[in-house]
Amino acid sequence: MTASVCFGSKSDLNLASWHRFGLLLAETPLAACEGSKTDETYTATLYRNSGLDHSIRIHWATFDADEADRNYNINNCGMVARLLNSNLRASAADEENEPDEFLGFWCEPGRFSDKGRVPMTFEAAFPTDTP
Repeated sequence: MTASVCFGSKSDLNLASWHRFGLLLAETPLAACEGSKTDETYTATLYRNSGLDHSIRIHWATFDADEADRNYNINNCGMVARLLNSNLRASAADEENEPDEFLGFWCEPGRFSDKGRVPMTFEAAFPTDTP
């Protein structure tokens, strides 16, 4: 069995911690937490651009759940992006406006970066009512 035990900082791993977790630490191999590759591999970021400048990348949310399925975060991020894009279109229609086709939400793997391209199109979907 392998477990990850993460402390807020290296200084948090003091004698009191060793005493409290002594049995756990003695019996369980530990995996490194700080800066592990897994954190970045499975993380997804939800972005939005601006109606004032379509080239701006705005951080909306980070999906970084610790799940075995490496697609878990990117799939959930994509679902949220499609729902939000659908809502943008519905809001414009409710206000009797034409939706801005260059404004929307999208996902990218990894943590936020202000560098990169903004997509030209944005996928939208809204779940149907169920009986």
